[in-house]
Amino acid sequence: MDTGTYIDMEGSWQFNDEVAARFELEARTHIPNYEAVVQKCVDIALDSFQGRANAKILDVGSATGYTMERLMAAGFSEVYGVDNSKAMIERSRLKDRVFHSNSFPKEHAPFDMVLANWTLHFIPERETYITDIKASLNANGVFVLTDKMDSSKFVHDQYHDFKRSMGVTEEEIARKEASIAGVLQTKPLEWYLETLNGLGFKNVNVIDAPYCFATLIAFA
Repeated sequence: MDTGTYIDMEGSWQFNDEVAARFELEARTHIPNYEAVVQKCVDIALDSFQGRANAKILDVGSATGYTMERLMAAGFSEVYGVDNSKAMIERSRLKDRVFHSNSFPKEHAPFDMVLANWTLHFIPERETYITDIKASLNANGVFVLTDKMDSSKFVHDQYHDFKRSMGVTEEEIARKEASIAGVLQTKPLEWYLETLNGLGFKNVNVIDAPYCFATLIAFA
């Protein structure tokens, strides 16, 4: 089976002002189940912390603050973000709650819940980052992550069909593919399952898996 990221050279993708300005539209048209995954995170928080409006939640790669905003609208007061892009933070609707950092903000731990949706696949030292998340969660804390995973060419092509169905042009599909080459680095789903279990996370499950993306939940 043909697996991998279909790249042979380094792309130019950066979370700069241009990307930040169009981020939410691009997220909805390029990421399968984007809205559904955000809603699942809100639902998981509500189910996990019933009556605990002060549960401390961190959104890794918080971008323009959409997930944070949804969590606060659901009643949570201790919601924070972390992002390494100043352009994204400047565009965030909740930028006063966002830490600017290239590493996990362990100094602000502990957290009751950590979200890392569509972010870890941009981090080369992924296992180190997940290790820091595990160490920063309270007992029985919740971790939700979503990444693009290794996939066959057939599934990868189906993913591009999804983009077309969302109105993304052939030119934009090609441009995005070239720009993220080598910047977004996929790993197989098995790597995530083995890493999470190996670090001591419990009850690791896949809860969403469209095309070459997967969302996992795990408990500290």
